[in-house]
Amino acid sequence: MRIFFPRAGGSNAGSLASRVASACVAGLKGLRYSGYRVASALTRKWRSLIVPAVALLVVAVWLRAGPLPAGLMEDPSPSTVIVDRQGVVLYEARSGDGTRGVKLTAESLPPALVAATLAAEDRRFWSHPGVDPISVVRALRTNLVERSIVEGGSTITQQAAKLLLGRREPNRRRGWGAKLHEAVVALRLEHRFEKREILALYLNLAAYGNQLAGAERASGVYFGTTAALLTPAQAAFLAGLPQRPSGFNPYRSRQAAISRQRVVLRRMEAAGSLPPESAHQAGEERLVFLPAHSPFLAPHFVEMVLASSADARTGRIETTLDAELQSHIAGIIESQRPVLRQHGASNVAVVVLDNATGEWRAWEGSGDYSDGSQGGTINGPVVPRQPGSALKPFTYALAFEEGYSPASVLPDIPSTFPTAESGIVYSPRNYDGRYRGPMLARAALAGSENVPAVALASELGVPRLLRFLGRAGLSTFDRTASYYGLGLTLGNAEVRLDELTSAYAALARGGEWVQPTWLVAGPERSSRRVVSQRTAFWITDILSDDEARAYVFGRGGSLEFPFPVAVKTGTSQAYHDNWTVGYSKHVSVGVWVGNFNRTPLRNSSGVTGAAPIFHAVMVAAEGRARGGHAEPSTARIVVPAADAVEGEICALSGLSANPWCPNRTREWLAAESTPLPCSWHHLDDGGLVTTLPAEYTA
Repeated sequence: MRIFFPRAGGSNAGSLASRVASACVAGLKGLRYSGYRVASALTRKWRSLIVPAVALLVVAVWLRAGPLPAGLMEDPSPSTVIVDRQGVVLYEARSGDGTRGVKLTAESLPPALVAATLAAEDRRFWSHPGVDPISVVRALRTNLVERSIVEGGSTITQQAAKLLLGRREPNRRRGWGAKLHEAVVALRLEHRFEKREILALYLNLAAYGNQLAGAERASGVYFGTTAALLTPAQAAFLAGLPQRPSGFNPYRSRQAAISRQRVVLRRMEAAGSLPPESAHQAGEERLVFLPAHSPFLAPHFVEMVLASSADARTGRIETTLDAELQSHIAGIIESQRPVLRQHGASNVAVVVLDNATGEWRAWEGSGDYSDGSQGGTINGPVVPRQPGSALKPFTYALAFEEGYSPASVLPDIPSTFPTAESGIVYSPRNYDGRYRGPMLARAALAGSENVPAVALASELGVPRLLRFLGRAGLSTFDRTASYYGLGLTLGNAEVRLDELTSAYAALARGGEWVQPTWLVAGPERSSRRVVSQRTAFWITDILSDDEARAYVFGRGGSLEFPFPVAVKTGTSQAYHDNWTVGYSKHVSVGVWVGNFNRTPLRNSSGVTGAAPIFHAVMVAAEGRARGGHAEPSTARIVVPAADAVEGEICALSGLSANPWCPNRTREWLAAESTPLPCSWHHLDDGGLVTTLPAEYTA
């Protein structure tokens, strides 16, 4: 007779047993025998046999089909894993049960690991109902022969039950009562789940040492691979760990771990799951373990993601970071460390932003997270600091929006400007202390002259400039326009490196600001147009003009590249901060060098401090963006706008060149307004006469 056990719990099981007993007794009562005493005796005899049988049946049904303990299958909060855009683990936090783990599924069980696990833990897994008396007897006999515990009698299902119960009750007591409870739960697990599901459950819960839960994560930590790609030798090693995770720790007890692996390999060969030749090769394979540490790449970035992400408790957070680029940047900073020390710089912050997507590709917070004496845990890119001249391009961008052009002439002469304080005037000076008279906007911005920038800001008005900077994504201005004054254009207000780099990226996109993100599938982001395509093109063309800046910065230095890069340096007052920020066609890069404790630097500017790091990072980041190396290119970063035209102008006045202008150049102009002919040069009595406006002759 076949008995079909119900899948429901206790009450149904009792009801079934009651019905079976009643039917049997009723059948016996219906039998007709000659003689009442014979019938009565037989009835009593059958009753004495049936009642215990029915009782055993009830117990069997209850053991197998009874309910599982409440909450047994509820998954605690999984370990939080933060990965880069390629799935490389940046960081993994512990889960609610104190372990780290990534799950396998019943449909994706790795054959090599399954074979090794069954050979190591449960050779009769596919045939037993959850508890295996044969294994118990065999283990007892083996342990007596060896005079030590070398083999356990628990099935994989029992071990899964133990792990589930331990997860629910971390401090539950051990003993025969606990083992009996685990056996009951094992029977019920077998009744409710397929064998492959139980095996997956075990592989996901088993302890593999070093606070690792689950074979998938253990594969990555020990061997840098997935469970599906384990070799038989690696699979045998992992399968042997759950018996004594700490005793077989390869970082502390390598020989014991290898000895256990050899035992598993022999069992695999004996079970027929590994041919003798393959078993021999696996035994000869040298296991190479990754360094023993928790992955913690880009720690400042990771901490920011954990603090800001609404998905921080959902197990896996996929970020936009490029781990390979991040590691490369760490190497660049380390190679520059001797030079930084010469300049008295202890801290470095670097960010890389993908122009097309607005995704962060790299994020270095301090240069050395572990250096507590220098504030290594401080997240530099979000710390407001004075950017110096790195803020100037936005004054010019606002001016270009208001009708100026690269051909506009700006005064580089001794000047004074009123301030918000009565009787106090502001007299800006250039970095080199020189004045160059009338300057085209291109040369003034490319050479980072201070006086022309202040004159331009005075014309535009500081309140308008402050609002424009806010529209470009700079959020740290917490004072009034009168507080900053005209020094705002020279970077006397503090900004964040990440926000300034994002503002530069808006220029690389043709004037479109996009809210940056560190999540691959994050929430919907805002965007807005900051400047026109023409303004973005003009600023980009100037900042990538190596010849235009050569009169100040020279040629062949860290600001020149084999492909177009728009770049600007900055140095704050009293040399507290070095900046270099810029963009190529594909990426925007920001670098800050200084000291978090605000100690001044020694003989260092943006060119000598931050620029060498910027150069190396830009080459690496552009190469990564192109999928290889950053080969030489002449492709423009921003395509010329339709309303921008080239014209020949006088190199001194910026007006349309006349026949007597001694120096001419081609410059981008607004299509809707052609400059007037140059009035600064003319012939008088057969000779060339240059007549400058009054402000340049006083």
